[in-house]
Amino acid sequence: MKQNYNIDGVDMVTFPGADGLFSNGDHSEEIALIRRAVSISIEKHGSRIIAVVGHYDCAGNPVTREHHYVHIRMAMREVSSWNLHAQIIGLYVNDKREIEEIK
Repeated sequence: MKQNYNIDGVDMVTFPGADGLFSNGDHSEEIALIRRAVSISIEKHGSRIIAVVGHYDCAGNPVTREHHYVHIRMAMREVSSWNLHAQIIGLYVNDKREIEEIK
């Protein structure tokens, strides 16, 4: 993030299987907590990029790479609807620890 997006620091909002939370409507409380934390990061810390990240061998969302891609895209759409005035990117960390950008 620091190299590719020319930023000095990174605020991390983490939650087990976060990308999977957005794949169905059963996790509104968790999503509300994530939204609040992301809003604080943008409003108080000046963050300008939101990265939705999934990764290989995730215990919180144990699905295939393809399903992670779908979940990350769904999360990106939801986060975009929050109108937080930040760039939203999707990333997947594969089994070789390489970062794949999701369009």
